[in-house]
Amino acid sequence: AQLGSILGQAAPLGAILQDAAAALLAHLEVAFLRIWTLDDAEGVLVLRASAGLYIHVDGLHARIPVGQWKIGRIATRRAPHLTNDVLNDPEISDVDWARREGMVAFAGYPLLVEERLVGVVATFARHALDAVVLQELGAVADGLAQCVERKRAEAALRASEQRLRMMVDNAQHGLWDWEIATGREDLDDR
Repeated sequence: AQLGSILGQAAPLGAILQDAAAALLAHLEVAFLRIWTLDDAEGVLVLRASAGLYIHVDGLHARIPVGQWKIGRIATRRAPHLTNDVLNDPEISDVDWARREGMVAFAGYPLLVEERLVGVVATFARHALDAVVLQELGAVADGLAQCVERKRAEAALRASEQRLRMMVDNAQHGLWDWEIATGREDLDDR
């Protein structure tokens, strides 16, 4: 319920994702959780939210090319990567770090909208993640993907409205509107 409320906020996407990451961290009791969104133009996953052990959104994992590292490979495969044996997982690039930090489990999910990638959510935990938690996280990934898509659509609509407003304001001609159902016509001859 808390996550649904967060994802429905009218706030900017980054703030929503950060609140979602913090709520998930507390609910799942994981070491840290991160959310990336896809920059289609550059083919890069951009870190938008981070909670727990690491809270920064800059640095080495701030921009991950699709296909690189485990996060980028999750994006390429468009399939989750789940393990409760981090130290023996070939996808984990820094096993020494994982051992030092006591990491046991990793769960990473692509954020997909109709098979189209919009991001990745991933978490590390110092305990095994059971099937119920993994199933919940999969459902959360779907909700996050829908939120990212909705926010992108809202931004595109605002940009389109702004372009139309600018064109109308700068036009040398008036506007004509005809409502077909009623036959009503309006003319703004400026």
